[in-house]
Amino acid sequence: MLSACDKTDGALYSGDSNKISFLGSAINVPMAEGVVSVPVGRTSTSGDLSVPISLTAKGAGYTTAFTMAGPVKFENGQGKSYAMVKYGDLSKIDPGSLAITSKDKDIDVALAFPFTLTIADEAVSVSMEKEINVSATSALVFEDKGMADLNSTKGWGEDESKVKIQKAKGVNVYKLISPFGANSIAFMIKSDGKAVICPNQVIVNNATYGPVSISNVTGTIAGNVVTLNVGGYTVSAGSFGKGVEIITLPK
Repeated sequence: MLSACDKTDGALYSGDSNKISFLGSAINVPMAEGVVSVPVGRTSTSGDLSVPISLTAKGAGYTTAFTMAGPVKFENGQGKSYAMVKYGDLSKIDPGSLAITSKDKDIDVALAFPFTLTIADEAVSVSMEKEINVSATSALVFEDKGMADLNSTKGWGEDESKVKIQKAKGVNVYKLISPFGANSIAFMIKSDGKAVICPNQVIVNNATYGPVSISNVTGTIAGNVVTLNVGGYTVSAGSFGKGVEIITLPK
């Protein structure tokens, strides 16, 4: 969605001069070297321009961990620049979720930190993209942690099995390797040591109905036992119903 705009060297919008706008309403941005960079366009390439942008977030501690590095600055001749967001110690906040990308039967997993950037009304261009929801992502590296016990007697598998499990370095994010003979799945233990986040994700591919996802999952952990209450095993045509997946982590 943003690739065409990223290649534009001139002004991105017409209308009043010295107005700016985001290039969309939402964006995923990788975190790199303490900075998250969000593209911004302006209506004219004439002269230098500096415009402040505000940052808000719903997550506790986010506006301390993520702060604007300064106003968006355009040099003479520039039609595009970047809102630069600095981030500090992330160990004191919980990620909003996990960003999961399928990779054959495996998955790439990243922490996702959501926040919103806003341009003041008097500075926004005619395109009116004054606000953008940013998901700052940090890719995770996993290492083997042995075998977990999966009790799926009231879940998709309808049985009990041992499943290979991996843990991300530095954070309490786990990956079950092909628990149902197909896709791997990931979940995260929150900093309170009680709640578990498990995003909607594909677990198998049904021959008749296509990809089956675990959806609307609520999770808890007690000791080393993770309980995932699955709101639905969903396909495009509907749902196979609810279920429970219980995972006993290796000690």
